[in-house]
Order: sequence, then C-alpha cells, then structure tokens
Amino acid sequence: MAQFARTEWAEPAASKIDETRSPIHRAANSATIISVVVIGVVSLVGILIFSQIMEALPEPENEQLADSTTEIATGFGSAMELVPIVLLVIIATLVIGVVQRMRGLNGR
Repeated sequence: MAQFARTEWAEPAASKIDETRSPIHRAANSATIISVVVIGVVSLVGILIFSQIMEALPEPENEQLADSTTEIATGFGSAMELVPIVLLVIIATLVIGVVQRMRGLNGR
C-alpha cells in the first residue's frame, strides 16, 4: 500500500499523473483556505469574548488598577491589528502558489 501511495501521489510520473492536478496539490489549496477561515473566525470570537469580559468587569476604585486594565485592553487591541496582515500573507502565499502552478502548465 505504501508503494502504491508513493507512486500515485508522492512521485508523480509524467506519463501517469499531472503534478499540478495531484490530490496533494488540491489538498494544499484547501488547507490554505481552511486555515484563513479558521484564523479569521478564531480572531473574531476572541475579540467578542474579550470585549464581553471587559464589559463585565467592575470598575476598580484604585486608579493604578484602572490604568492597568486600560493598558491590557490597549495591548490586546494592538495585537489584534496584526490579524488582517497575517490573513493577507496567507492569501498571498496561496495566490503565489496558484500562479506558479499555472506558469508550470504553460511551460509543458
């Protein structure tokens, strides 16, 4: 079975399987799209949970505690600004991979 899998997917022969249409390449495209969706959903849910927790916390009477709560919220907001950049990098990677495969088809 391992030899069959190796010949069918891992070592595509020119006469047998087109490298750009193998199941592994299709799975790589699907995995990239799924990871973009998962990162987006997890970040949105994380932001929602964080905002609900921040609203539920009582306002501290101590000024230092109030300032530290504000600093935590500001730090979380700054970290969440990077999520769209991460998603754009993943999508750009997918696009570059598709363009390279299309370029390979034209060369044959």
